[in-house]
Amino acid sequence: MDYLLIIAEKLVMLRKREGFKDQKAVVLPQIVQNEMRTSLLTRLLFVTDIGFYPTAQYHYRKRDSGCEQNILIYCIDGCGTIETGSWRKKVGKNQFFIIPASSPHAYWADETEPWTIYWVHFTGENSESFFSKDFQVYDLSSDENSRNDRRTRLFDEIIQTLMMGYSAENLEYSSVCLWYLLGSFKYITQFERIRSFRQNDIIEKSIIYMQNHIDKRISLADMAGHCGLSVSQFSLIFKRKTMRTPMEYFNDLRIQNACRLLDFSTLSIKEISSQLDFEDQFYFSRVFKKTMSVSPLNYRQRKKG
Repeated sequence: MDYLLIIAEKLVMLRKREGFKDQKAVVLPQIVQNEMRTSLLTRLLFVTDIGFYPTAQYHYRKRDSGCEQNILIYCIDGCGTIETGSWRKKVGKNQFFIIPASSPHAYWADETEPWTIYWVHFTGENSESFFSKDFQVYDLSSDENSRNDRRTRLFDEIIQTLMMGYSAENLEYSSVCLWYLLGSFKYITQFERIRSFRQNDIIEKSIIYMQNHIDKRISLADMAGHCGLSVSQFSLIFKRKTMRTPMEYFNDLRIQNACRLLDFSTLSIKEISSQLDFEDQFYFSRVFKKTMSVSPLNYRQRKKG
């Protein structure tokens, strides 16, 4: 039997629903991706999925028809394997590879020393500028000049930005950061220090409040009161900056959290609905499908990363 098939069968049997401890992932809703395809600032290059999988035991992906987006995987510890066609290569610490869109492939974590990876799916009109059509595994140095810690912080910054919601500014900023991130892999010697993510204005204060109350039904008055503004002042300022009403934004964050629970927990849809304080699971399913364009069940069954 083919070695890859043996590995695949073992990984399928051993795969765990709860995923990997301390993992992070963001999957942008299709409607948000459509917005980015038409925006002057984001249409050239943007993220569709991004995440971090630490010690990703039994991690395995196989796509016979490839993926709609390009995929970059950066290994910061452990090891794994990438295969496309007859080409197969080990991937270890401080190495990365990029898979062009629509290229059949498989990759998996080592059984005894599973990799820790950052990964991103990206697309856009200029996305092909950042990689060669030939599959390669690239090495990054590990000396004091490597700036690998800054690169991982840039991944984290994109993840953190998107976890703050899908305002026009957040989407545009994630796209600009993605240019920088991919540039750090293409132009290693030119890679520069990243600025720290800052949370210092009234909108960010309200978003943090939303995140801290993600499992409760807070009102518009609650948000405005937390920021020391009237409801009308707060609503006007918030929508002017984010292009979404505060309640629309809060629902986006709730659905984002629901996606993480669907991806990384064994909770039922009813339990997730209850944990996020939706009225009932049927209302939750309607809101989820309106945002993500798929039902919670279909979303859970999708392969990501």
